[in-house]
Amino acid sequence: MEPICYIFGAGERSDINISLNPDDLVIAADGGFDYLEEVGLRADFVLGDFDSVISYDLPSDAIRYPRDKDDTDMMLAVKLGLEKGYTDFVIYGGLGGRLDHTLANIQTLVYLSKNNATGILYGKDTAIRAVNSGSIVLGKDSSFNVAGNYISVFSLDRHCHNVTISGLKYEVSGADFYNHLPMGVSNEFTGKRAVISATKGSIAVLYHLPEQ
Repeated sequence: MEPICYIFGAGERSDINISLNPDDLVIAADGGFDYLEEVGLRADFVLGDFDSVISYDLPSDAIRYPRDKDDTDMMLAVKLGLEKGYTDFVIYGGLGGRLDHTLANIQTLVYLSKNNATGILYGKDTAIRAVNSGSIVLGKDSSFNVAGNYISVFSLDRHCHNVTISGLKYEVSGADFYNHLPMGVSNEFTGKRAVISATKGSIAVLYHLPEQ
């Protein structure tokens, strides 16, 4: 199993159950440090401009950035994880709250996909994945893959070529998706193995998480 880079942000919090492996990396992005404190996990790196953190117990080696900067704190954390050689990212606290930050974090998933990495954003009841010119496989043994649970597919590029959706209620093969047409909203899981792919362009897959 590939080591995972876990990133915690200041967005909405969800119940988590993580068993860290020795090679995993944990990064707190600004107010994500409070999130980690709450769930009792340690951070390998703490970074940000710290305009949203509440705790006064920031570590002495926290990486502080100016508030006026080009990258969001989440993007800085992602870039650090990539720099450390990680290609599998799991992000908590990246949804909810300010809509602009949510949209920025979805774009950050695309950044990961275009840098040969994969990422998933977890919110309280929603998960989002993105892939660039590739496929996302959602196994039939997953807790969220139950008949009737909703799933939506979006184009994050101007044009996604040859989009194929199989194993869901509504299937397509070789379709063109565009970022100005919400064509893939409110599909449904069937309990079968689901595969969503595109030969060119970035697609996002959003699905509902069951209550813990």
